[in-house]
Amino acid sequence: MSSTQVLIIGAGPVGMLTALSLSQAGIQCVLVDKRLERLDAPKAHAVNPRTLEICQRLGVEADAIRAAGASHAEGGKVHFMDVLAGTCFGALPYERQDDGALAFTPWPLVNIPQPEFEGFLSRKLADSRNITLLRGVEAGALQQTADGVAVELNLAGSAEPLVMQAAYVVAADGANSSTRTQLDISMTGPEVLQHYMMIHFEADLQALTQAHPGLLYFCLSPEAGGVFIGYKRDSTWVFMQSFDPNTQPKEDFDAATCASLVQAAAGTTLPNLKIKNVSPWTMSAQVADQYRQGRVFLAGDAAHRFPPTGGLGLNTGIADAQNLAWKLAMVLQNKAGDELLNTYEVERRTIAQINCQQSLTNSAKIMHLFGAVYGPDPANLTAHYNQACANPEDPAIQAAVELQRPHFDSFNLQMGYQYNTPVDIESLNVSTYLPSFDVGHYLPLVELQDGVWLLGHLPVSEFSLLTGPDGAAWQDHGVAVFVEDTDFHPATTFHTRAALQTDGALLMRPDGHISARWDHLPTDPSAALKQALASALSATTTEN
Repeated sequence: MSSTQVLIIGAGPVGMLTALSLSQAGIQCVLVDKRLERLDAPKAHAVNPRTLEICQRLGVEADAIRAAGASHAEGGKVHFMDVLAGTCFGALPYERQDDGALAFTPWPLVNIPQPEFEGFLSRKLADSRNITLLRGVEAGALQQTADGVAVELNLAGSAEPLVMQAAYVVAADGANSSTRTQLDISMTGPEVLQHYMMIHFEADLQALTQAHPGLLYFCLSPEAGGVFIGYKRDSTWVFMQSFDPNTQPKEDFDAATCASLVQAAAGTTLPNLKIKNVSPWTMSAQVADQYRQGRVFLAGDAAHRFPPTGGLGLNTGIADAQNLAWKLAMVLQNKAGDELLNTYEVERRTIAQINCQQSLTNSAKIMHLFGAVYGPDPANLTAHYNQACANPEDPAIQAAVELQRPHFDSFNLQMGYQYNTPVDIESLNVSTYLPSFDVGHYLPLVELQDGVWLLGHLPVSEFSLLTGPDGAAWQDHGVAVFVEDTDFHPATTFHTRAALQTDGALLMRPDGHISARWDHLPTDPSAALKQALASALSATTTEN
């Protein structure tokens, strides 16, 4: 029987980032995936600032990821069209990709095909000595004991399964997680909102879209509607079209049929069109009722399935991985008790519920746009739609376009999520991010005089302390201490921004969230720090 500290099922972005985070902490892990090779069909495309920051802290260069993605000029807009070559009803910015985001993050959101993003993680994975990657291996039956989990691994071409013993298992095996099914963990929320066929194709549509460069094109034509995603306008595209699997089996979507659908929605013949991949998928809005069962944890799409409206799925999964990994490392290194792991579900499930609700809201708001261009009377739909194409500036159409703005501006959901603070989902402003140095919040951007980012200096596997310039008394109490003007030199005064006195301090979790704060030096800093660490590592978190 083989053994490892952590077995991770699923080598997508969430599984790989979990492995990288554990490896940084010195934890041995085995990462298995049933596929022999990574998929090359583009799926998710929005990699948000927080994901880029997490990558940077793990040594996966955020600048390189952004350089490989679409420029702001290429991927900075979403358009609402008749067909791709037809009338444009309006456009909106696609997320905060401009320089204005630099006041809050070193790396604004970038649009990059998921396979290319995975490539960056995969190359870093290959350099990590604590990670063993096994492809062509499907996880089967698992059996939990008080000491660990025994998992049957079915190797391609092998008649006998390999049994792997792990202290903990992380299931990052996707929306249709077989691990979740085996554990009989139910999901809350609608399982089927709509069925879609993803048609991945290659074509150069630069000339066709030159008047309206962007990333997303919602084509509203009653006869040829769907959504184009321009991963690379000169080559790589996906067309999403709704379908009914009861009357349109997947086999009906052959290359010729798909080419016809794509060209109808484009509104023109596309020379050199090449259909690469066709795959059905189901839009859901669900969150798992449990993120933990014993020694097994769900992460990423295995734990939550969102509508793609808002691009929140992949990025929520990456933050899941970061949150879980440092806690697993602390427990495995005997720095915390097993109860710390309960906080993973408490913290991350709340965020998933917020993001799921917003994705669902975004999806529903699209219907207002259909109503504006189709009209209220189905019998007169064609006439009303033709009138809309002739008069796209109609106030009702423009109001419906404007209603979509939060759909494409979720900056606060990306940057402002927090722990230990109740959030009213109904009143949450998804767009306006207000940086905060309060407990539970992620450390706001603090730029240093040398142009480096303060959080990038802090350890990714240990707690640390940030103090004002008179914080020397915090030293030598078992936590790495970073003193302003001695260990870091901010471009603007750090302690003033954080509303700390010169001897005040912030206790930082490994994931960049603030665990405790002292506005000024307590009478006994050693005791205060010891108590704060004990609280942080003993599962005192309460669910929102």
